[in-house]
Amino acid sequence: MASLGEGDTPLLDITDVLDVPGLSGLSGVTVQVKCEHLNPTGSFKDRVAAVAVSLVRERALRGIVGTSSGNGGAAVAAYGARAGVRVILLALATTPPEKLVQIRAAGAEVYLVDGLGHDPRTTLALASEVRDVAARQGYLAFLTGGRYAPEIMTGARTIAYELAAQASPTHVYAPIGGGGLYASLWRGYKDVGGAVPRLVAVQPSGCPTVRDALAGGPGVLTSPSTTGISGLQVATLFDDDVPAAVTGSGGHLTEVTDAEVAAAHARMVRAGIFVEPAGATALAGLLADASSGRLPAGSRAVLIATGAGWKDAGALHALTEPGPPPRWTAGLAELLA
Repeated sequence: MASLGEGDTPLLDITDVLDVPGLSGLSGVTVQVKCEHLNPTGSFKDRVAAVAVSLVRERALRGIVGTSSGNGGAAVAAYGARAGVRVILLALATTPPEKLVQIRAAGAEVYLVDGLGHDPRTTLALASEVRDVAARQGYLAFLTGGRYAPEIMTGARTIAYELAAQASPTHVYAPIGGGGLYASLWRGYKDVGGAVPRLVAVQPSGCPTVRDALAGGPGVLTSPSTTGISGLQVATLFDDDVPAAVTGSGGHLTEVTDAEVAAAHARMVRAGIFVEPAGATALAGLLADASSGRLPAGSRAVLIATGAGWKDAGALHALTEPGPPPRWTAGLAELLA
């Protein structure tokens, strides 16, 4: 098995961070964070990349080709580099520079594709082409959803395995882009057996694919995605098990605005939990549910923090004062006073 030390991520209690005036509906609720942002390349996608590279070596394939909004690409680039596997990636044109640098520094080939992620037609057509051409040419398709690459997504099930051993949550909040993480949590809990927590799908309102799927649709947008949250700009679900995971776990969909995600991101970073906005989206969903009375008193919630803060410098700049820090000219005693 190819590995860089992924998995076994800690569970961090942040109940005290949320015990402040102005946050309603959280009385008696405990909140923990599953720190997936602490994986080797900074996201839960390392678990998926480890399986993908292992399959390439086992089957003596020519390499890996896939699509990425950044985190999956960075993960498979690093794992591919460690194993000497060729990696070719087609990335969103809006991928943050920090994620592109990770991919390129590891030696993967990356090409930007206009419309990928945001436009449903482009996204669907390219995903199908990658799956089909990869199979014909002897490559492994790296598409992080059960619809296109179910084998590699078994890596994400291990999050549920670990949670089952670490805690007994009543609710697990997970962000949704293509839906692969969320559906993998569901499948993982079914593998383990026993009680399944309510799985709450948290999605930016500017990319409402889950709403469409729960209404019986294909989970595809009819117009381009408008959310600016990197990693969650996926105009179609990549996993057909998302509706079953919602209903089967007794969970629900919570849609949040980009502004709500930004506020949750600021709260987490300023509490020392260094995630990117997509990694704070689960918290935005929990706060929205608490405010609306959808989170019962006594709930035990776990948030999936999917990606590290250093992956999106633009979002971090939004949390700081404009311009460089001031020059220090006074003595230290005056500064501390």
